[in-house]
Amino acid sequence: AVDLRTDHLLQLFEERAIGGVKMSNPEPDRICELLQATRGEFFVYAGIDTVAFEGLCHGAHGWISGIPSTVPAYARKLDRAIRERGDLQEARTIWSQLAPLMRLQFQAYHAKGEGAHWFSTMKAALNMIGPPVGDPKPPVLPLSAEHRAQLRGLLQELGYEVRA
Repeated sequence: AVDLRTDHLLQLFEERAIGGVKMSNPEPDRICELLQATRGEFFVYAGIDTVAFEGLCHGAHGWISGIPSTVPAYARKLDRAIRERGDLQEARTIWSQLAPLMRLQFQAYHAKGEGAHWFSTMKAALNMIGPPVGDPKPPVLPLSAEHRAQLRGLLQELGYEVRA
């Protein structure tokens, strides 16, 4: 992935070369800058879970990353609370419910600086609650037994029926 600077993205937009971007930079102000500079005419999607809440509150057009792929009903509830109803209190409640799952995605990856990664968490979750998708392909490793047990508990707390 290439992280283009904000001014480069704006130039490409002004030249009509692009109409939007999935912003996977961990700095939420990048989303805000793009939206403000284009008065919302440039489609900006939060592309990393850790910036989704703030990005949606600033006017991002959507959210494309691990959490929406794993538990789409919760992501949709959050999107509706913020973008359709402007109900920040409800949005905070939903975000608080999602936060442990989001933390696990990144904790699993950063625990030892190697090993499992957000994609491993997403695939393991889908194997537990959705269509079987198999394990990640190398070099991405599957979740450890410890992280799978944590994930199973978090999905159950969210109300999902979890397969073994």
